[in-house]
Amino acid sequence: MINRNKKGQVGGVMGLILLIILIIGVGIPLSNETISTANLTGLTATVVGFVPVFLALVVLFGAARFMGN
Repeated sequence: MINRNKKGQVGGVMGLILLIILIIGVGIPLSNETISTANLTGLTATVVGFVPVFLALVVLFGAARFMGN
């Protein structure tokens, strides 16, 4: 029989996998497409260009947080 701690870890892994799939598979490409069609210039384009980078950092921090538990 699996104890509660193992069930929580399995749920955490499944949540992390879902987060990775959603952000990498949907979030980053969608934000890249939106940014490229927005016709932004100057400082606004520079700042908004970092959105996909921050999305990738969310995935890394989520994985690091899970591995730290």
